[in-house]
Amino acid sequence: MNLKIDPTRWANKEDWEGTGIYVRATFDDGTWGVVEISHLDKASLLNWLKSTGGDNRLAENCVGILLGHGHLHENSLPQLPPTYNPVPTS
Repeated sequence: MNLKIDPTRWANKEDWEGTGIYVRATFDDGTWGVVEISHLDKASLLNWLKSTGGDNRLAENCVGILLGHGHLHENSLPQLPPTYNPVPTS
């Protein structure tokens, strides 16, 4: 798996630090480094999350939102049953 740094996040890395979860990723110039997952680009973050075990779209979206990427998946909310609103009778 080739994880990549988001150059904008790396330029402002102090704003994105604090997860304490480190991975090996490539920079724009092709060099490798160890960085927090919050420095990854959106696609790399999703790839890393999927590699940690299974497909949990809701959890992946939560991590994406918490790290400022927004939803990592479209239409990932579970289908909820219809709401039943009984009409009161007099």
